Amino acid sequence: VGPRFVCNFVDPALCSRPACSPPCACPTRLLSDPSRHPLGMLRNAHRAISSAARRPELRRPPQVLARRAFCAPVAVRPLHLLLYHYTEDADVKREPHRARHLAAARAAEARGDLLLGGALSQPLDGAVLVFADGAAAEEFAAGDPYVAEGIVESWTVREWSAVAGSLLQHVPPPPRFPSYEWQRFADDVAVPAGLEVELPLDGRPGRARIPPCWQLDVWVDEACGFWRGEVRRETTVGELRSLAARHAGCSSEAVTLRLDGAPLDDDAATAEQIDLFGRKGALEVLVKEAR
Repeated sequence: VGPRFVCNFVDPALCSRPACSPPCACPTRLLSDPSRHPLGMLRNAHRAISSAARRPELRRPPQVLARRAFCAPVAVRPLHLLLYHYTEDADVKREPHRARHLAAARAAEARGDLLLGGALSQPLDGAVLVFADGAAAEEFAAGDPYVAEGIVESWTVREWSAVAGSLLQHVPPPPRFPSYEWQRFADDVAVPAGLEVELPLDGRPGRARIPPCWQLDVWVDEACGFWRGEVRRETTVGELRSLAARHAGCSSEAVTLRLDGAPLDDDAATAEQIDLFGRKGALEVLVKEAR
């Protein structure tokens, strides 16, 4: 039998065979080097940490920690690539329609949808356009003259997880979900109630948005009951206050709106800006004067 060692670095009570006597016959002790035993390595690590804590010169220098920064999680910015596959002789066929195509691209850029785009060259057989949102990329392709006139034989939208590059600082943050714009959602995403939802039958991810017009239900008090009103993305706090005052039968100055306990003092703020759809359950209507 190979060499045996006494359990001189482990409490005998922890031995898997407490009845054994030195030299220990426990199979876990049949090691040529006791320091390689799991509990022995744990004790050695504890000693090293304790020694480093008592002796500052043994602590890891900051530059070593900086070299290990690659272990930190990488921030992923989801973008969307609109990939075009051109027909043959696209350089000639596209000329009559290029002005309208570029006008549509500049309009998408002005809306903040299109971030970058251009044709592939040598050979000119396609194009790549980078969008911040997948739904915006699909809408652009559906109305692009190149697609309508047959210059684009086929197109697809692919999600692109960008993690590095100086251009990322110019990419706008992804829109909040949900929003008033169509947004795709994964199968494991919990879709809030009240959204307008589309579920394609061809296997593509579903998409959802806040309805252009939705109903707000707020309890006022015993005398007024529930106040129900239609809200759009551009509805202002001042308009909401006026509607609430009309429901309560008082002046607008007598009505205070609070959201999450904080008063809504900016009458020009819109329902979209204060995220009223997502926080509608936290809206309070307070009437100061008797009706």
